[in-house]
Amino acid sequence: MKLDSKILSQLIEQIKISVSRKLSQVAGEDIQFEKVCKELNNDVVGIVSFLGDVSFILLIMLTDDQIKTISRNFVGMEMDSNTEDVGDLISEVANIVFGDIEMDLKTINLQVERSLPTILKGNNIQPLLKKKAPSIILSFGKDNYLVEMIGTTDDTLHKKPGA
Repeated sequence: MKLDSKILSQLIEQIKISVSRKLSQVAGEDIQFEKVCKELNNDVVGIVSFLGDVSFILLIMLTDDQIKTISRNFVGMEMDSNTEDVGDLISEVANIVFGDIEMDLKTINLQVERSLPTILKGNNIQPLLKKKAPSIILSFGKDNYLVEMIGTTDDTLHKKPGA
């Protein structure tokens, strides 16, 4: 199925709902979609791929301050990007924040499966894609939690290994 403008719009709306619900849970505060933005600000990134009726990648981009907020609420101790176990924390956060999207997309008749998260550490990490792909950065909450969605309009991106 091609990721046309109608499907893309439905997909983005569902992602806004799902991410708001789960970010609120892991951060312990009400976090709603605020705006589309162009800025990047991150110290750690969690990446999850979705394959199925539509294929796309979601990145949750977290700053040290956001990691501290989430870790205090989620595991009861403060962590930052230099903490030894931060990769495990962000992997779990990405699983939780993006976990319901599979199920939620069924409400708009889209079937997808998600990958395990990949975690990257650095400053202002951004993916470099071989082909031009539609991309949108969504900002959530007053603390500007960023989630980037990268989609595809054909089957050249997000292929399964061996395909």
